[in-house]
Amino acid sequence: MNQAIAQNTTKIIAHRGAWKEFGLPENSIASLNKAIELGTYGSEFDVRRTKDGILVICHDPTYYGDTIELNNYSDLNKHKLSNGEELPKLVDYFKNGTQSNSKTLLICEIKQSITDNNLDKTVTQEVMNLVKNMGISKKIIFISFRFEILEWIKQFDQNAIVLYLEGDKDNNAIAAAKFNGINYHFDDYLQKHNISKEAIEKGLMVGSWTVNDENTFKDLISLNVEYITTNYPSRFLQIMSK
Repeated sequence: MNQAIAQNTTKIIAHRGAWKEFGLPENSIASLNKAIELGTYGSEFDVRRTKDGILVICHDPTYYGDTIELNNYSDLNKHKLSNGEELPKLVDYFKNGTQSNSKTLLICEIKQSITDNNLDKTVTQEVMNLVKNMGISKKIIFISFRFEILEWIKQFDQNAIVLYLEGDKDNNAIAAAKFNGINYHFDDYLQKHNISKEAIEKGLMVGSWTVNDENTFKDLISLNVEYITTNYPSRFLQIMSK
């Protein structure tokens, strides 16, 4: 799978979909569709779980001021996104993102619980069950700031592609855990130029978030950071085409 994904060109990932450049709600199905329309390599999104066990797409732990984990979906969904969409359910997001022949991958971040650390394993298991039941494993890359979440994913499916976000582990620890790569904040690479070089030497995928400045973008390319997550996918795709 790593070899199938690996290419020698920079890959642009839309952060929470292609929303900012087009006036769309972040993490909406509309922003996902726009990322697919642009032809981005991937579209990143965030998964949380409601009190009644519905997996939803939302970056923040709250939605219109209500804590997602402490409220049922029907109550949360009384509030709509700014474009009129319902609070997206993960199952609908997966269906929309995989129903066409789009090459855009779904970059799935499983968010940590803010009320119960034990809930993280439940959410991870439910996400993985959904991916398996829908037969879409080849369309998904998993990312997380919690090391254990990625370990659980690998236990469920050793072929799953997982990238660690936190930046508090060295490349030896990432390789020993049999993770597929790293996806760190751009400052980590700019402050320690050897991180990307050493990771690549170990056969790891190397990505960065959330890169919105063109000079930073070019600096990361010079460091061979291959996967760039940005709020400006259209702009960066245009830069890449020149």
